[in-house]
Amino acid sequence: MTHTPTHATLQHIANILNFKDNRKLLANTFDALAVDWDTVVMLASQHLMLPALYYQLKRKDLLTHIPPDLELYLEEISNINSNRNKILLKEAQEVSALFREASIDHVYIKGLAVIAHIAPKDIGARMVGDLDIVIAPHQLHEAFELLQKHGYTETIEFNYTTENFRHLPRQINPKKMGAIELHSEVLLYKYRFLIKVTDLLNNKLFTSGIHIPSEEDSIQIGIYTTQINDHGHLFGTLNLKPVFDCLVFGLQNKISFLHKIADVKQANSFLELLSIYFPEFKPNHTTKSSQIIKSYYYFKLDNPRLGRISQNTVYYLHELTERITLLYNNKSYRAHVLKNKLSHKRP
Repeated sequence: MTHTPTHATLQHIANILNFKDNRKLLANTFDALAVDWDTVVMLASQHLMLPALYYQLKRKDLLTHIPPDLELYLEEISNINSNRNKILLKEAQEVSALFREASIDHVYIKGLAVIAHIAPKDIGARMVGDLDIVIAPHQLHEAFELLQKHGYTETIEFNYTTENFRHLPRQINPKKMGAIELHSEVLLYKYRFLIKVTDLLNNKLFTSGIHIPSEEDSIQIGIYTTQINDHGHLFGTLNLKPVFDCLVFGLQNKISFLHKIADVKQANSFLELLSIYFPEFKPNHTTKSSQIIKSYYYFKLDNPRLGRISQNTVYYLHELTERITLLYNNKSYRAHVLKNKLSHKRP
């Protein structure tokens, strides 16, 4: 077990985020001045976890045990995020009403699903970007056109024709806060068997005025989008945002489900890294790839400089491989690259 400052700080953050009743332990730690709060804020900010920290500290009645200026700072950020999330949820409710009226089968995923689940009390705990909506594939373009008719007239187009991509171009209403991404799928093409859209839509729940996935589906979306779409499994990273989502949807209390998803290597490595800070998430078996990823994760903690170099190397090699593959297989991308190169050529 590593005991680097970064590991210690991440453990402090994990202890605060934990839904266990650990108030006494945390109060004693805080009162003993054993926490580097500047580093906590820096790392929590990198993971977009500052509002979640504030809500958990408040829920555990620990705000009086942290520096007063930090309490004010966290409160201000959380209030701003709470107000933003209230607007986003209202916009999501309006769009959901449009889709229901048009009999368009849909479900909100990721951040919107989380804030709908925890609203209204803790609505500001989770930071949210776009409004991600999964649409029944045969109704995808109907939904896109309906949004266009209701003010979502601007789009952020792709630079080239995508093949088997999981969502349409992002739609923007200049008068609204949230951009919308309409998804026909959740995961990269190769892994779509892990989250089937038909099951996702059939299992959906209605809460806070919108449709959201079931708790188990929400957990899988949080894990697999991070591990597969964002390549967390490949890069050996642990993002605290899906960790918080797993806590919110109660994975710590769904032991049989935890063991079930641990059979998938991407979930297994996520749970193995997660168990460093939350032992209750330890999978009932560990794959060889998870052991390697965990060792690599420890290496990066123990050797920050070498860790950054190795992480960047892996990232750029992956990007290069992806681009070469795309260049070879996608005619539209080749044309885009050629056009871009010619447009930047000096006369």
